[in-house]
Amino acid sequence: MKAATFNTWGNYGPPERKPVLAQAIRNLDADLICLQEVADPVFLEQFPYPVRLHAPAGTLAILSRFPLVSHREITYQAVSPLETCVRQALAAELRIDGRSLWAVTTHLSWKEADDATRLAQVEELLRAVEPLGGRVLLSGDFNAEPAHAPVDRIRRAGFVDLFSHRHPKEPGWTWDNQNPFIQSHSVRFPDRRIDYLFLRREALKEFDPSECEVVCRTSSPEGMHPSDHYGVLATLEISGAG
Repeated sequence: MKAATFNTWGNYGPPERKPVLAQAIRNLDADLICLQEVADPVFLEQFPYPVRLHAPAGTLAILSRFPLVSHREITYQAVSPLETCVRQALAAELRIDGRSLWAVTTHLSWKEADDATRLAQVEELLRAVEPLGGRVLLSGDFNAEPAHAPVDRIRRAGFVDLFSHRHPKEPGWTWDNQNPFIQSHSVRFPDRRIDYLFLRREALKEFDPSECEVVCRTSSPEGMHPSDHYGVLATLEISGAG
């Protein structure tokens, strides 16, 4: 199976970006796609997935070719004093080859001074997913680099960073100043990796990550990028009886 995460940049940028974004999502050909900054649920209707979940307050979405068993939204109590966004996680229990996998996507607070808030949001996220069992895939825009406390906390909780697992010596930037859309932002960051797919370690044998790559990096023939972020796509080899 293929699983992806991608921050779509909401309704920002020029209108002609939207068809490029939609085509980039189609080109992923992923069985499971976790999206952030999806402001308009109508945007999801163009994708032929039997499961299309949307959490409007947190602007999160999940597209799945696998059947949906249940889903829930988690609203973080840790709120940044520097922004007005509602920060959430969207969790979907999916049935895959006779077993359940929880796919969870989130978008944490973004400002540089918000690291303590991001860490508190991660603590809430980990408490919420702890009862879900061993088969949990965490995804999203964590607005934190691999060495920062929020990502380190996720790893210490038993989750494997799939890109680092496959490419331990590669930077894997998903926020790249070569992307022209970043040039329009009022706040500038260095190149960094802030978008992730994490799999709980005990699920690795059943969902073996044979590959993980940064995707949605190229522009259209007209020079239009899909988003200000790049995405992450993992191929998971399903093994064992469900």
